[in-house]
Amino acid sequence: MSLAALRERLAADNEWLAYPAKPWAAAPAGVLNCAIVGGGQFGLTIAWGLKRECVGAVRVFDRNPAGREGPWTTFARMHMLRTPKDLAGHDLGNAALTFRAWYEAQHGREAWQRLFRISRQDWQAYLGWYREVTGVDVQNETEVVAVAPPDASSPHFRLTVRDATGDRVVAARTVVFASGAEGSGGHAVPAFIAEALPAHLYAHTNDWPFDFARLADKRVGLIGAGASSFDTAIAALEGGAREAVLCFRRDRLPTANPRRWMEYAGFLAHYPELPDAHKWAYMQRLYALSQPPPQPTFERALALPGFRMAPATPWLAVEEHAGQVRVRTPGGWEHFDFVFAATGIFVDLAGRPEMAQIARHCAFWRDRYAPPPAFAEPRLGGFPYLGSHCEFTERVAGTAPWLGRAFTITRAATLSMGPSAASNSNVKYTAPRIVAGVTRALFLDEADAALAQFMSEEHHELAPAAVAAAQAQGGGE
Repeated sequence: MSLAALRERLAADNEWLAYPAKPWAAAPAGVLNCAIVGGGQFGLTIAWGLKRECVGAVRVFDRNPAGREGPWTTFARMHMLRTPKDLAGHDLGNAALTFRAWYEAQHGREAWQRLFRISRQDWQAYLGWYREVTGVDVQNETEVVAVAPPDASSPHFRLTVRDATGDRVVAARTVVFASGAEGSGGHAVPAFIAEALPAHLYAHTNDWPFDFARLADKRVGLIGAGASSFDTAIAALEGGAREAVLCFRRDRLPTANPRRWMEYAGFLAHYPELPDAHKWAYMQRLYALSQPPPQPTFERALALPGFRMAPATPWLAVEEHAGQVRVRTPGGWEHFDFVFAATGIFVDLAGRPEMAQIARHCAFWRDRYAPPPAFAEPRLGGFPYLGSHCEFTERVAGTAPWLGRAFTITRAATLSMGPSAASNSNVKYTAPRIVAGVTRALFLDEADAALAQFMSEEHHELAPAAVAAAQAQGGGE
């Protein structure tokens, strides 16, 4: 099957699956039913899900150019996705919209059987095709810089969006924040590095753009031993670096990846229904265990000359010395030409301009749950306490009811919705939750109007005039 034939099949499938096909969400003129912040895999899937539910006036905003949404061709440096190739969910139950259908249409079934995992370039290309065939409305190079909640001056959210022409305000009945792993916070280089070194001697592994050619014949140091550290070390060595040394505090590299254990239907679908104590225990253990790189990434790194791991080697201090970076460790001094902080990302809603006004009103986990001392993890307390559709909830009941119409599937959602909630492995279960939450909010907003319409109209199945004529003639006797 070619891509053209797949497109035809998809159109037929969508027609066969169209019930009920009646548009119903009545947005006022100039107002969106839903504004989606982020045009990556979740933003596209949610927009398509709403379209399938006959909700019009949905728009996706992404600050990056078309084809650069998400991490896949920006700061992601892995050669292949970390999730299994047979993941599904973006299709929303339509097999013709899966990655496998797209891949086989171009390369054939045998090529699919040979494929181990999906390359990030292919994944980005698939998402571009997905956007094209679903026809969802995406505005690229448009950044959402603020979101004002409904108030006495307006019953709608007001999004300040910025593009090449300047700032403008867009009104929306609901808002979905689907801006990726860093969309509810960001990444930061530890202060002891950033305050000691000039900017040309260090970077975070998520920094983009970054020219690895500048590291040719250099000795590179990395603090951290997660997947991003391995990915960056590989990129540096393949870019010509002489040596890449992964320094980490633990005595040995972690080997367990409990996230693979979590990838079964019961857990992915129903984690949000667990008691708070269970949710906290799962996430706290994941934070404590850390996560190793995938096996293929580990093997690729080991095969590269110049790759080295340095366990039990925390960085105690860093300084610039003769144009290099000098790092003090328990075993003495290490000297590098450049260093990377593979220190992950953080959640901080108040630090995101587009979420700051929501952060003032929403409940956080620290407001709702106190873990036993053995399970203490201060970072988790700053995650928002979400409802079952990924909606924000009020810190103080009755003070911000509009929060039920604001949703997030950024990293901040993972404690409430599941450790895999914001990743590929759980799109199948989480995206429909958000779609249902948005449609629920839209319907309840107009419930009084719908009831009034129902009561005021006669809803004729039969034409009254035809029935009257038939009865006059004794029809049916």
